[in-house]
Amino acid sequence: MKRSIRSMMMAVVAMFAICLSSCSPKESIQVSQQEIWFPIEACTDTLVINANCNWYIEKNDNADWYTISPMEGAKEVDGKITVSVQEYEGDQFRDAWFTIISKHGHIRRSIYVSQNTLHMGSITNKIFGVIKDEQWAVDFEGQIVEDSYNVFEGNPYDTSGGYQMYFLDDSVGIQRDHHKNGPAVYYPFKYYYNPFDRSLFLKFETVDDYIENYTVEVMTATDSLFRFVHEFKPKQWERCDMRKIGIIDPDAKLEFTRYLSKRSGRGPIFDLSK
Repeated sequence: MKRSIRSMMMAVVAMFAICLSSCSPKESIQVSQQEIWFPIEACTDTLVINANCNWYIEKNDNADWYTISPMEGAKEVDGKITVSVQEYEGDQFRDAWFTIISKHGHIRRSIYVSQNTLHMGSITNKIFGVIKDEQWAVDFEGQIVEDSYNVFEGNPYDTSGGYQMYFLDDSVGIQRDHHKNGPAVYYPFKYYYNPFDRSLFLKFETVDDYIENYTVEVMTATDSLFRFVHEFKPKQWERCDMRKIGIIDPDAKLEFTRYLSKRSGRGPIFDLSK
């Protein structure tokens, strides 16, 4: 009997050892980031993945504006996943999810992808020039008035004409109007951005100490493009695309501050040489 019990115990131990050797280790997947934020331009970002098991990717929607490569992988340290987006010409942001799943489904890592998410801070300390300016009138029902639509396209880097916007820090800016046959005029303004409704409040100081207030709907605000639409007069609308043409250096900030302090009252600066 003792020999039989001993034999049974040895058999159980042997089976347990075989089971341990056949079982795979606990699955693990680590990803370098859980969110990817893209501007409106076509571009690519890379995720680093560390996994001790095979894995595959499942897109949680039918969105075709972003691609992932590769869609599956093996056990690897510092593996790479490339996520790419197409250029986006829309006015709203778009987003989606995809999930990295371990071979046996024990681990799921969800990654959030978004494009044209607004970052108003990205336009601070930068100069923007006009690419395209569209204007139109609407009737009392909000319909576009026939023959009222006009579009003006220009080279944002041509500072001899048109207008540019200088977004200084501390929510202060200056708009530069320059007609080719006249001097440049600088209109100071203050601005405040509300990220919840994507609105930008502008308070301009114009001629004769007159104040003009605008509430602008911001459609795009990235490091390279600033796009907005607003009602600048009753039933008159403007949509503008502005491209970044430079960065405001500290010396330029000091010059603007100095000229602003020299004004008598409010209003524009007609000549920076004085």
